[in-house]
Amino acid sequence: MTSSGSIAWTNDRRKLRELVVWERNPRQIRKEQAGRLADSLDEFGQVQAIAIGPDNEIYDGHQRKNVWAALDRYGPDYEVDVRVASRPLTEKEREKLVVYLHRGAHGGWDFDILANEFEVDDLLEWGFDEAELVGYDFGDDESADDSEMQNISEQWLILVECDDESQQLLILEMLIEKGYKCRALVS
Repeated sequence: MTSSGSIAWTNDRRKLRELVVWERNPRQIRKEQAGRLADSLDEFGQVQAIAIGPDNEIYDGHQRKNVWAALDRYGPDYEVDVRVASRPLTEKEREKLVVYLHRGAHGGWDFDILANEFEVDDLLEWGFDEAELVGYDFGDDESADDSEMQNISEQWLILVECDDESQQLLILEMLIEKGYKCRALVS
C-alpha cells in the first residue's frame, strides 16, 4: 500500500473532550483493566502520549481517553499530552497502525525473568491472571524434593493462535468450563 507521504509527529496538549474517538476502533477494555489504567495515572501520571491526527481524531489512546474522561478526578476537561500527526492517516494506515501498536510490533513476556525476579502477588495485583502464570515456579522453596519430580508426567499440548486477548479469554473460559486444564500464554 502506498502512503500519502511521510508523517512527522509533534508534541502538544489537548483536553480529553477535544479528542475524537474512532467508531471502528477494535480495541476494548474490561472493567478491571480500566481500574488499573486509572490507578496508573494516579500513581505515575501520563506516561504515554495519546496519538492523534491534525483534526484531533484518536489513532492510539482510546481506552486512556475514555477511562480518564469518565472519572470525576480527571473528567473531560483534563488536559493530556498528545502526539499530533502532520497529516491525517488514510483509513488503511490507521488500521495498520492500530494492529502494529497492539499486536504486530510489541514484545512478549520473558516468564523466566518474571518467575525469578518478580513477586507473584505483585504480578497478580498488576494485571496478570493466575492462568498465565501456571507452570512457572514462583515459589520460594528452591529445595524441591525428588517426590515432586516423580509427579511430573508426559504432557500433550495444543497451541491455539488467537486474534486478540478477548478471543483468547473466550476460548480459555470455554475450555475450562468443559473441564480441560488450560493456561493462557502471550508471545
